[in-house]
Amino acid sequence: MNRKNFIQTALAFLAGAIVAAVVACFLLRQPSVPPAQTVTPQPEVTAAVNRTPDYAAVFPSWKADSQSLHDLVAFVTDCTDESGSGYLNPADRIAVFDMDGTILCEKAPVYVDYCLAMYRVLDDAAYSATPEERSAMQLIRDHACTYGETYNPEGLNKDVMIASAFAGMTPEEFRAYVVNFADSVNAVGFEGMTYGQSFYKPMLEVMSYLKDNGFDVWMVSACEREVVRALVSRLGIPLDHVIATDVPYEASGKGDKPADEYNMGRDETILLGAPMNEVECGKSGKPAAIAREIGKRPVLAFGNSSGDFSMLNYAEGNPSHTGMGFFVVCDDTVREYGSDEKAADYMAEVEKQGWTPFSMANDWETIYGDDVKKTELPGSQEQLPDAA
Repeated sequence: MNRKNFIQTALAFLAGAIVAAVVACFLLRQPSVPPAQTVTPQPEVTAAVNRTPDYAAVFPSWKADSQSLHDLVAFVTDCTDESGSGYLNPADRIAVFDMDGTILCEKAPVYVDYCLAMYRVLDDAAYSATPEERSAMQLIRDHACTYGETYNPEGLNKDVMIASAFAGMTPEEFRAYVVNFADSVNAVGFEGMTYGQSFYKPMLEVMSYLKDNGFDVWMVSACEREVVRALVSRLGIPLDHVIATDVPYEASGKGDKPADEYNMGRDETILLGAPMNEVECGKSGKPAAIAREIGKRPVLAFGNSSGDFSMLNYAEGNPSHTGMGFFVVCDDTVREYGSDEKAADYMAEVEKQGWTPFSMANDWETIYGDDVKKTELPGSQEQLPDAA
C-alpha cells in the first residue's frame, strides 16, 4: 500500500470511529424504555337502565294488578327511551286532563263551580243577592242535594249568576275567594273532606309521574277558567296551563266603551266582567281550544264524560306520534256516587273507541284516602219539579 492510500484509509477509519463514538454517547444519555406491555382488552360495562317505577312508592293509591295503569307506564317508558323507536322529545310530551270527574270529585253533590255559586248566593253574608237570585239558586241547591243533578231555572241559571256574583273582582281576588271556599267548606255527601281535598289521589299520582318523566301537563275544562286555576295551582299546574270557560276580562276604567277604543291607565287593573261568554271548552270545543292555546297536539288525554270524547280522540289520532286516551269510569257506588247504568254505557263507548279505562272500583285502592267516608245527600224538604 502506498503512502497516499494508507493516509486515506486511516482517515476513513478515524471518521467512522468518531461517528460511532458520538452515536454511543447519545444513546447513553437517553432514558431507558421499558419493554412494551401486553394489554388485555376489558369487556365494556354497560349499566342496565331500569325504567320500571316502584309501583308501591309511585302509585300507592292504585291496585298493583291494574292493567290500565301498566298500559300507561308502558306508554311513558316507550316515550322516554332514547334508544327506542317510540322516543318522544320532551317538547312534544303533552298531556291534557279534564278536571271535574277526572281528577276532582264531580258529585258533591254536583260540579264544584255550581257548589261555589250556591255558597256565594245563599251562604255568603258579604254578598247581597237579589230575591230572584236567591230563589233560583235555592232551586238549584235543592235539586243537587236531592238528585245529585244540575238544574237550570229559566232565566237565572248558574252561568249567569256566577258571572254576576263575582263581577268587579280582580282575577287574583276571585282566585283567593275560591281557595278560601275550597279550604273551608265541607264537600256535601262526604265526611272528612273539604272541596279543596276532593281530588282523586290515584290521578294526582298519575300527574306527578308524568311530570317526573318530562310531560307538560295541562288542564282543559268546561268549568270557569279562574275557578280551575285556583283549584289546580297548588298541584303545580301553572296559571297559563289552564284552558277553560271565560268570563270577560276588562279594564277597570273602561265603562261601556269597546275594549279596542279604550286605553287603560297605569293606575288601572283588570277586572272580571259579566255576562258569561259562550262555553267553548266542551266536546269538539276542547280540541279547538287546545289547538288555539297550546298549538300542539297532545299524546295523552284523560277524561270522564261525553264532553271529553273529542279530546281523547284528538290525542289518539295524533299523526306525529301514537297517542292514548284514558277514560275515568265512576263505577264505585260504595266510596263514590257512581252509577252502574252510566258506567256500563261509558265502558261500552270506551271499548268502541279503543280508549283505556280507569275503573274507580277495580283499579283504585283508595279514592280520597281512608279517612274520607261517603255519607248520603241531604235531600230537600220541598216538593221539587223534575230536574232539567
